[in-house]
Amino acid sequence: MRRRCRALPCCPMRLGRYLVAGLAALVLMACGPDESATGAEIYSQVCARCHGADLSGGVGPDLGPGSSAAAQTDEFLVQTISDGRGRMPSFRQTLSAAQIERVVRFLRQRQGQS
Repeated sequence: MRRRCRALPCCPMRLGRYLVAGLAALVLMACGPDESATGAEIYSQVCARCHGADLSGGVGPDLGPGSSAAAQTDEFLVQTISDGRGRMPSFRQTLSAAQIERVVRFLRQRQGQS
């Protein structure tokens, strides 16, 4: 029988993933993508660590076709990226409004809604 550590509310692997994602977010806040980067480049540099290179999710939720994100409005996605939601940090200081719009356009293309 496996003993659970009562001091930690989750398993060490999950805690490690959150720690890596948080550190990656801090690094990105210090040096975000180039202003002229495409939506795909921004997604790859900023979002893929948590949401998966193929939008299938990981630490963050699935963003691909059929996901709950695909059912949300563009405005909701822009606000979520800008302000953060739940465990997701705000990217307002990392990405410009134009970059966030390009990421949303990229997501919509990949979701088949362009």
